[in-house]
Amino acid sequence: MKSHWIMAGLIVAAARLVAAPVGYLTPRRSADTVASPWGVQAGDNERVTLFDRAGELGVKWTRFLAVWPTIEREKGRYDFSSLDEPVNAARAHGITPFVCISNGNKLYSGTIPNPDPNWRLIYGVKPAPPILDDAAMAAWLRYVDAVIAHAKDRVTHWEIWNEPNHYAYWGGPPDAASYGKLVRLTAARIRAAQPDAVIIAGALAGLDPQFVSGFLAEDTAHAVDIVSFHNYAPLPEARIYFADDTWTALKAHNPKLQLWQGECGYPSASSTKDFRGMSPWGPIVQAKWLLRQSFVDTFFMRCSLSNFFKLYDGGDRAEKQARPELKPVDLLLGFPAEATGRRVRGKGVNEKCLLSNPDLTPKPAFYAYQNLTALFDARYRPVEFATKPVVTVRDPGQFSGVGDADDAYPSVPLVTGYRTAQGASLVAYWLPWQPQEYTPKPARISLQVPGVKFTAPVLVNLLDGSVQTLPVPRDENGVAVFADLPLFDFPVVIAERTEMALSAARSTPLHDAIPGL
Repeated sequence: MKSHWIMAGLIVAAARLVAAPVGYLTPRRSADTVASPWGVQAGDNERVTLFDRAGELGVKWTRFLAVWPTIEREKGRYDFSSLDEPVNAARAHGITPFVCISNGNKLYSGTIPNPDPNWRLIYGVKPAPPILDDAAMAAWLRYVDAVIAHAKDRVTHWEIWNEPNHYAYWGGPPDAASYGKLVRLTAARIRAAQPDAVIIAGALAGLDPQFVSGFLAEDTAHAVDIVSFHNYAPLPEARIYFADDTWTALKAHNPKLQLWQGECGYPSASSTKDFRGMSPWGPIVQAKWLLRQSFVDTFFMRCSLSNFFKLYDGGDRAEKQARPELKPVDLLLGFPAEATGRRVRGKGVNEKCLLSNPDLTPKPAFYAYQNLTALFDARYRPVEFATKPVVTVRDPGQFSGVGDADDAYPSVPLVTGYRTAQGASLVAYWLPWQPQEYTPKPARISLQVPGVKFTAPVLVNLLDGSVQTLPVPRDENGVAVFADLPLFDFPVVIAERTEMALSAARSTPLHDAIPGL
């Protein structure tokens, strides 16, 4: 096992803590949680035993793809084993599946290869979407009928197509109108066969308000219940800038629509299959990214679900990515990524997983997510702040320059607030810098948060699950004022002690880069 995954000694752990913890978050299995917004895409369909680990993680949702060419390999013959095994395993562990019906099928459609040769090498060439051909569309709808008839007793949430605004997954140049027509026809078939189904559309690569408005304009806005998107970005907060425009589009077409974040992830190592982000990489960087994304989704993006990609990948590191002929500059700098600069291979191991390949050892991000699901469930709803929370930097620590003079993203600390129906508050706050693997010296801040109250507040480190007592904040005309708190590049949480189950001892390994509060 790599040295940075080895448990630190008790002396080191104690030295890093400002005060001794009053306890550690007690993990909750998925089956023991009534409802929550948290999900994970569990990985290779054949690894159904992974759902025991997903159950340990405590999530309540998982996403699967019902891939048309995998299920219909011969015309008119359907093999549902790739769907049945994971759906049954998820349900057995108290996890609700939502299933994306997707992909063109070469039995019925030709290909429209991307003109970029590097794109074709990394992403491959997929069959064109069936909406472009009447016979292919008829076959698609027969396939949809078969899937719904087969699984409607176990699946209530259906998503239509994966990343239709991405050339590689749509199978040709993206077209919002064509996708909207496919959604309208597909949703009608789902609703006819399963009237109480929850229908999800979008599954967008990133967040594209114009594409959302374009496909909803095709008489689809009242045919679906949820619009979903995927977030792969070096900084999770980058999508916040698109949230208002997206919600404007949703409300203009159907105010009852929900927004889901259906797939996101960040790798723990630079040499990864698919999206790789930007340096630095590391297991703690991944864990911090996951926690930040979770609070971004549920507060700033106003999503009712946040799903991480993924639990495990069975790829082979020995499988190398083919490369076109190198240019002279590539001999000096290495092979260039695609236009975004963040994807360089479609083969190997996907290091965004929470379990390491091949030994299934949990990474720090697994434990961080487990801590989050133990603390935060569907009881908590976002607070609408009457005024902006105020963060005053007393000492920038290692975050050079952060303070009153630095008023631009990503150097403005972010604050999120939640409350239960019974009035218990929860606040998470962090600095949205590029996450670092090591953060030995936090900034020190004072924090003013309107609309929240605490009677027995504690400070929670979601990286290691440790919980420390806090002084009760001053109440200044409905604003909770905390005089001295640590500030890191990952969310630190203030919550009520009475709202969590604690254990006397830590139940997870302690990574030597995890900071004490």
